[in-house]
Amino acid sequence: MSAAEIIELIKKLPPEERAEVNDYLNRSHVAQPDIGGQFATDADFDRAAKQVFADNHDLLRRLAQ
Repeated sequence: MSAAEIIELIKKLPPEERAEVNDYLNRSHVAQPDIGGQFATDADFDRAAKQVFADNHDLLRRLAQ
């Protein structure tokens, strides 16, 4: 079953059951790592930037042309 089919089934649920699905999704959501407050440190930013450039090297090279 595709995600689109599941979404359509969820839309057809009564409000109580939709709320139950929503609660499940909220509980099962993977928590984002705590970066120690509202702002990232310089080290956090540098680490993330290096990862973005490494993961998207070919795309960034093509955009620079």
